[in-house]
Amino acid sequence: MSPTEIALLTKILAGAGIVFIIAYVGNLISFSNRFVNALVTALVFAVVYSGLFFLVDRTMLPPELQAISQEAYLRMIAVSAGLVFLLDLVANVFSFSNRLVNALVTAALFVVLFGYLSYATLAS
Repeated sequence: MSPTEIALLTKILAGAGIVFIIAYVGNLISFSNRFVNALVTALVFAVVYSGLFFLVDRTMLPPELQAISQEAYLRMIAVSAGLVFLLDLVANVFSFSNRLVNALVTAALFVVLFGYLSYATLAS
């Protein structure tokens, strides 16, 4: 594997770990309703992801990628939160009876979707 692929894989797996923790917290906060559970998970993800992007990615990205506009930044966070909402909603359909399994399914779906999207972006 190339260093770029290893860095990409590390970022996806770290993101899956973060999504797992956020999905579990979302399950603890609102486990009575599947839609509200997915919404809480997506909102918490948007807050955490935007904070991590601002603090970590801005310092580690090359200068040409650091100059991202605020509109593009907000669009990227909104799209990511929307995808996490859909992933958690699907995970709720598959495994709503157990909070831990639900969070694991959400994280696994995150790895599959974001891994595919990242690989497709890298390949093109």
